[in-house]
This record gives sequence, structure tokens and C-alpha cells, in this order.
Amino acid sequence: MAIIGLSILVFFHEFGHFLAAKLFGVSVEEFSFGYPPRICGWVWVKKKIGWLKYLWLWICYILKKIPQRPQREISRFNFFWGKNVPPETQGKTIYSINWVPFGGLNKLKGEFGEAEKDSFTGQIWWKKALIGVGGPALNIILAILIFSLCLAVGSPRALDEPLNGGKILRTIGIQVGWVSGQSPAEKAGLKAGDVILEVDGQIFTQITDIQNYIGQKVGQNVKIKINRRNQIFEKEMTVLPANQVFNDSEETRGVVGIAFANTGIVAYPWYKAILEGTKYTFALIGNFFYGFYLIFKFLFLKQKMLGEFVGPVGMGMMIADVAQIGFIYWLQFIGFLSVALGVFQIIPFPALDGSRIVLSIIEGIRKRPISQKTEGLIITIGFYILILLLIIMTFKDLLRLGERLIK
Repeated sequence: MAIIGLSILVFFHEFGHFLAAKLFGVSVEEFSFGYPPRICGWVWVKKKIGWLKYLWLWICYILKKIPQRPQREISRFNFFWGKNVPPETQGKTIYSINWVPFGGLNKLKGEFGEAEKDSFTGQIWWKKALIGVGGPALNIILAILIFSLCLAVGSPRALDEPLNGGKILRTIGIQVGWVSGQSPAEKAGLKAGDVILEVDGQIFTQITDIQNYIGQKVGQNVKIKINRRNQIFEKEMTVLPANQVFNDSEETRGVVGIAFANTGIVAYPWYKAILEGTKYTFALIGNFFYGFYLIFKFLFLKQKMLGEFVGPVGMGMMIADVAQIGFIYWLQFIGFLSVALGVFQIIPFPALDGSRIVLSIIEGIRKRPISQKTEGLIITIGFYILILLLIIMTFKDLLRLGERLIK
């Protein structure tokens, strides 16, 4: 489920660039599912049929043997295996399936080449910028569709918030909405989606009551009984001061690193589901940008990292954990990650879509293109920095995975 989820997100992202490129007349050399090497491919080509066959079709049409008027030029898919690309596909878009089943690949003509009429380099600056926006935009649209679908069929939602016309199908109870990294709760094995049954043998119906109880237990152990997919577990953990668990907190009240939510399954009529799904998506976008602002603020002002970043392995672990709770939770999380990917790609960092957008806008202001050498150097440096960060995050993800397997 993790690979499927990540593949959907990356594929739709590349599909957004593909649609924008086609819209503005930029040739797409290849659009594929997965990463090379290629398994197979096909090309939509137009081919003229022979005169004898064309004449025979006209005879059949006159005799009413066939219903459609024959055409000399016909369109069809030309299928091929591996690298055996047919010569008549020159200049056409190759649609392919590759061996590495992860995401997609969108290869535009002339991204760093000659400025031809149908190449990316040859386009006016605002077209380049919109092609760059295409990927993140489709991720946002995908998120709206996912959230709208979930809200229409019934999905978990905090009951403490206004439901705006939603109907409660059933209540779930106080649930773990989020677990802070390296917190007592994470080390004890609590996961998002766990339903809180008891804390030290006591039953709580209000989130504030649980928070107040734990808040007074600094330095002491608490036992939390949870329901995880109809299995009952009891987890013991040490309560720590908030400023030792959360980097952005100066409070000394006791916490275990959990965000609680009083949840239930809520469904909306389809038209309200679309409205609520759209509102929720844009609220998430705002929260992500605010989160990035806080991260950079703490990094530059306090030289501390706020929170943690995860790589593909860590993201896969999170998707797998959510999938264990239920399909609707998995689908909602995919929507959440789709927004995250769209927002992250908008950041104007070299090698991300945001840098292409910014460089295109600079080109529009300067009234002339940035030299390909300079642009290539900027993107190359950014690419290697991202690869380095990816390696570091993957290493940390593997350490966390190892700790989980040991437990």
C-alpha cells in the first residue's frame, strides 16, 4: 500500500506537467509510469493505407458493407517492447511502462537545449512558469477529489469542530491524531488512529481531562490502554515536561507527545463534500506554509530544527501504519501527502518546481532568458543537495525502522 500510495502521488504530479505542456504546445518526448528501464511503450501515429486497400474500402462503402466513409489516413497505436522504438514514431510522444514501479516520468523536448518552437526552452516565460505549476496544481486537485470522496462516503473527523451540515454516522471516541517523533508515546509504540480506552485504569470522555491528568504526572509513568483495529493493548510510558518533547514549547506541564482528537465518522451530501473537501485542502496548504515559516524561523533565530523531516522510507512506514487502521484512513493520508508534495514542490529551491517558476518569472522581468549554463548549474547544485538530504533522511529512517523491528 505504501508503494501504491507514493506512486499515485508522483504519477499525478508528472501528469500535471504533462497536461500543461500539451496545453501550451510543448512536445513531450516520453510520458511513462515508473522509472526506466522501459518494459514496453506505444505511440499514437497516423499512417496512410495503400491505394488498393483504400479503393476496396470505397467499394465496400458504396455497397453499404461498411457504415463509415473510408479515410486514407488512419490513426492507431504502434506498440513496441523495450528500446525497440519504431522509426515512424520520431517526434511523437512515447507512452511507456517502466520496470521501477514508482511514480512517473515526463520528458519534455528541449528542457536544456535549443530554443525551438515546440521545445520547453523556446516558450515565453509565463508558459514555462505555468508548466512548472502544473505538477503541484494537479496534486492539489487530486487532494480535493480524495477529501471530497472521503467526506461523501463517511470519514473520521474531529467532533469538537463545527460539522457544517455533516451527519455523524457513528462515534469513535478519543483517538490518537498524531504522535511526536522521539516522544515517550512513540517509544512506547503508540500510533495515529489508536483509540484511548483508559489512562491508569480511568475512563475519560473529554480530551481536556486526559491532558490535565497527564499534565500533573511529570516524571511518573502512566499506562494507556488502547484499541487498535479491535485489538487491545496497554502501553506504559514516562511523562516528560513539554519543553523536552516539543522544540517550540517552553511549558513544563507533563506530556507524552500525543495530539488527541474526539472523533467520529461523518458523512456529507456530495455537494457539501466537495465544498468541505476544498476548504480542508486550502486550510492544509495554509498550515504547510505556516509550518515552513516556523521551521526557518527556528532554524535561523534559534539554530534549532523544529520537528523532523522524513524520506521515502519514513513516508512509506507512515503510509503502511495508516493503512493498518483502515482504507479510508489510508486514502485521507494520501490526500494529505498530495497537498504536502504540491506545497513542497512550490518552494523556490533549485531542482524543485518552485525554482523553475522563479527563474521563469526572472526571465520575464529581464526580458531575456537566463543562460542555460547558469540555469543548469543552479539546478545541478540543488539536485546534489537534495540527494544528500535524501541520503541523510533515508539513513535516519532506516535507523527508526530498525528500532521498530527490534521492538
